[in-house]
Amino acid sequence: MGKCKYCGKSAGLFRNEHKECEAEHNLRVYGALNEVIAAIKGAKSFGALEKTLTEAEQSGLIKPGEQSALLALGFSKVVEELLENGTLKLEDDKRFLEFREHFSLSDEILNLGGALEKYVKMATLQEAMEGKIPDRMRLDECLPINFQKGEQIVWAFPNSKYYEDKTSRQYIGGSHGASIRIMKGVYYRIGAFRGHAVDSVERIHVDTGWVVLTNKNIYFSGAHKSMRVPYSKIVSFEPYSDGIGIRRDAATAKPQILVTGDGWFTYNLAINLSQI
Repeated sequence: MGKCKYCGKSAGLFRNEHKECEAEHNLRVYGALNEVIAAIKGAKSFGALEKTLTEAEQSGLIKPGEQSALLALGFSKVVEELLENGTLKLEDDKRFLEFREHFSLSDEILNLGGALEKYVKMATLQEAMEGKIPDRMRLDECLPINFQKGEQIVWAFPNSKYYEDKTSRQYIGGSHGASIRIMKGVYYRIGAFRGHAVDSVERIHVDTGWVVLTNKNIYFSGAHKSMRVPYSKIVSFEPYSDGIGIRRDAATAKPQILVTGDGWFTYNLAINLSQI
């Protein structure tokens, strides 16, 4: 006979919980989660929240070591709410920093479901929209790019693909005609024509590497292809679901496509940086 993991009493054959105990446990955890969310939003002090969670752990409501997961889940819920509202205030930013420092939460813990990355992207975009140069991107490696003096990295996308559109031309409907012998060694060719030209465009994968957005330029750096495009030289931006297309200010310029994996963020960040 199995024992209930919540109350310790017999749970029946091949079972380790009572439905009633599980429901009560989930209800209490939900209440603790709401306490976390309320504290992150500023309705409760982090000291009071810490006391609540400690008592919950001591009473068996949450298991030892689960406190961090509960804090991360609360943070994730608040970030999702902010994303839906589309607004991030300076007070929110300060509150998140205090929350993180008070509970000594690592990037790995806070990034539950990509929450920390979403938050940093949202804050970066918010600053760019306000005409500020964001400084939130932290890189653990040196980029293979020679940046200009006074240039500041805003965001970097590793393992990005660079594509170019290549135009090829072929002639359709042509004929070689026929050769008629007039005399020995002399021939006359009739009916030969080349046909009409048809252009076709093919998108070619050129290279894979870093896409970097700074306060001045967009860069691509790969093993075989590197480029720097100033925002002032870009005529248009084209959004894609997984990247961005740019067209330079030149008569013969062709679209250049940068696949970063997050087209919405890349497009909006590039547009706003180009206007600062």
